[in-house]
Amino acid sequence: MMIFNPTEKGLAVAFFSTIILTACGGGGDSDNNSNNSNPPATVKPIESTQTLKPTKPATPSKPSNSDAILPVGDAKVTISSIDSKNYDQAALVGSNLISLQRQDCGLGGVEYDQELTEIATQHAQYIQHVFSNTTPTTFNAHYENEIADIKNSTGKNNPFFRGVSFKDRLLRANYPDLAYGVTENIAQTAYFNSAGKVISPEYASYSMTKSLLAAPYHQRILMTPNLSQTGSGMVAYKPYNKASDKSQSYVFVNASSATQSTKNDSVKGLFTYPCAGVTDTNTALYNEFPSPVAGTGRNLKYDPIGQPVYISMPSANSIKVSNIKFYDVQRKVDVSTDLLDFNNDPHKNTAYELPKNEAFILPLTDSLKSCKTGRKQGQNCGLYGNSEYKVSFDVLVDNQTLNTKKFTFRTGNVNY
Repeated sequence: MMIFNPTEKGLAVAFFSTIILTACGGGGDSDNNSNNSNPPATVKPIESTQTLKPTKPATPSKPSNSDAILPVGDAKVTISSIDSKNYDQAALVGSNLISLQRQDCGLGGVEYDQELTEIATQHAQYIQHVFSNTTPTTFNAHYENEIADIKNSTGKNNPFFRGVSFKDRLLRANYPDLAYGVTENIAQTAYFNSAGKVISPEYASYSMTKSLLAAPYHQRILMTPNLSQTGSGMVAYKPYNKASDKSQSYVFVNASSATQSTKNDSVKGLFTYPCAGVTDTNTALYNEFPSPVAGTGRNLKYDPIGQPVYISMPSANSIKVSNIKFYDVQRKVDVSTDLLDFNNDPHKNTAYELPKNEAFILPLTDSLKSCKTGRKQGQNCGLYGNSEYKVSFDVLVDNQTLNTKKFTFRTGNVNY
């Protein structure tokens, strides 16, 4: 069962689903942010006789570079200026970032889909209703089931209830492309600031989406080659039993799907994310369920890893990654890494088991002192911010052909 456990983290100008974005804190007046990445939910293709809807145009148009989709306006705003509601434009920021990152690495972009947007927004509203009226001890964010100790705010007692599972909600909405595969990713974050300032909905959406792209099990789902439609919901709310003038929370839900025309789309050769030229990635991964470091004794909350590198070769039956080099260009030092693949997968025989033709490079940043401000100054905040990293590795394909891959990507601000 996928469990969501609310946590709190210290921060500043922050970031979402797996952890915070930018920091500026320290002492008793520091910002505190809780970012949680919920395990992705996927619905495999099912047989369907439903009629396909026509493809809707992308809204807004897809940008050609990452700077073009950075949110506009002030990064931090007063909490009193944020209403408990859905923020459509902020949701589009997240959708556009997903589309751009896919295109930059050689996949098809994802187009705006009104039906998926409505499904994602409704579920985000369901989650916000739960957390603005209760403090759950355990909560699986992908389900709308009734929970005994918070019965009044869950299940059919929640005014935004549309179905227990993601598939139930898709069926209720008569979503026609369910036949070709649909996925749901969720990010949630909570802030506290004694001065009543908080990150804006647009910047929160951007940061939360970046965190999803730094969480291996979410990242690989968002980089599924045949996805072509997407919709997101971004809802702001006041967390239950917290000072409303100092506390603010957001939930971001993305739903994406393949269509009849893209259901067989794949990748020729080797695919990675990040890939050559990608900029402004997260520096660190602070939490994900299931944990990519399960069984190692590492607690990501206190000992994060750097932005993971996803490796996939759909045309191969198996790959073996070796000779990994992860190099900090600015400081001219190598970063230690670990490899997560089918052979050492801690989640074998579960829904999260990695196939033999996929792997992740996990940067081990324990020795780095990348935290620049606040109470964590001089500690491990993953990779260094605003820095270039050269990645190279060999891939043995089906125990026959050896390929070498090299590329450089760049991190954004340190996420705390």
